[in-house]
Amino acid sequence: MESRCRESRLRSLENRYAKDPRFHEAMHILHQLYDEAGSELESGKPLIDCYGQQLDRLSDVLSKFPSEKIDERYAELKSYFFSTTMAFFSSFSEQMTQFLRKAKMRLRNLPTQMKDSLVTLVRDFWIEKAYPLLQSFIDKIDSVAKKLKVDTYSVSLNLAFINVSFAFKPTFSNTAQP
Repeated sequence: MESRCRESRLRSLENRYAKDPRFHEAMHILHQLYDEAGSELESGKPLIDCYGQQLDRLSDVLSKFPSEKIDERYAELKSYFFSTTMAFFSSFSEQMTQFLRKAKMRLRNLPTQMKDSLVTLVRDFWIEKAYPLLQSFIDKIDSVAKKLKVDTYSVSLNLAFINVSFAFKPTFSNTAQP
């Protein structure tokens, strides 16, 4: 589904820069970058899916383990959960960062404001296309976090890095309900 906000931004850019002869070339590059974003997300999907499958397996293990077994292996389980989650976001962030570098490089000969506006469009498009992958993974995080009785966690998107934090209890048994 095409974003109405993106269409509105494109019209605004066109109104602002249509007289600049580089703008039409920039629009061509922009559409190429849109196509490449979809292809790159698709080619990176197997790796991203692998991390989701790891969390699915952990969720299955946690569903089968009695509380005592989870308590016994709590440090190992939360370490696996944390490292898998961080690896996912590190890979995801790197993929996005590399794509934005490529976009900046391709648009480098444009006036700064035009280039910045177009790179922002590309970034927003990439995030929009990647959102289903992110949401699916965050749903998996939520499922495992509940089973590990994680106090709190947060995920925040930053262009340079995706920040993830968890607040684990020292032991699982302290969180067991009567």
